[in-house]
Amino acid sequence: MALSNLVTERLEQYGGIDLKKNQQKFFSNALGISIGIHLLVMLLYIGWSAFSSDDEHVPHIRIHNIAELAPPPSTEDHPEEAQPVAPPPPSNVVKPNLGVPVPVPDAIAPQLTLPDLNQPAPAAVSSNGPVTTNAPVDLHIDQPVQQDDEPKEGEFVDYADPPQEVTPIEKLIVYPEVARRSGLEGNVQIDVLVGKDGKVKKVNVLKSDYDLFKQAAIDAAMKETFTPARQNGTPLAVWQTMTIHFRLH
Repeated sequence: MALSNLVTERLEQYGGIDLKKNQQKFFSNALGISIGIHLLVMLLYIGWSAFSSDDEHVPHIRIHNIAELAPPPSTEDHPEEAQPVAPPPPSNVVKPNLGVPVPVPDAIAPQLTLPDLNQPAPAAVSSNGPVTTNAPVDLHIDQPVQQDDEPKEGEFVDYADPPQEVTPIEKLIVYPEVARRSGLEGNVQIDVLVGKDGKVKKVNVLKSDYDLFKQAAIDAAMKETFTPARQNGTPLAVWQTMTIHFRLH
């Protein structure tokens, strides 16, 4: 046998001829394997469903109307029957008797008249006889007298226009001679009570750098004249805080 014939005879057993011979066998094997896999999956699903399901089957109820719902069961083991409530006994209430109003004759009805204030007062009766008087009734009511009360130091007084100095207070200072020779300068803070007429009524020293300046500051403040504080055009007495500067020129 030639080599070419031998090779050709061997090659004919493979390729398309071999696939045609083994097609049915391969198809049967694949179909059996797939069916086995599907059966195994179904068995696993059925077993898992049976294992995870509850013991009792809960039915699914579809309610179309709330009136179809039954009353909830009682939580008591032995619920007692509800006793009917008896109506309360009727009470003997006496109805009011309003009656019919009856008009009273004018002769019986009291006649009330108000006194005339324009007429003189009736005569008073005393043990010696009637006393007549035509003197008019004095209805004058005494009005409280407004006193010019001075406000206390630190008391709040509402005013629109504060008091103003007519003359700068530094021009009214009489410099203490001892302080002048010593070359002392300083400040004095004072409270002054300015009256309604603009004159200083009282002076209180709050703070002074040197005691030598206190009396000089009081004397200068007492010489000062102010335009008084006003509220709606009315002068008021108020306390005013001011600082006096002692300076050597």
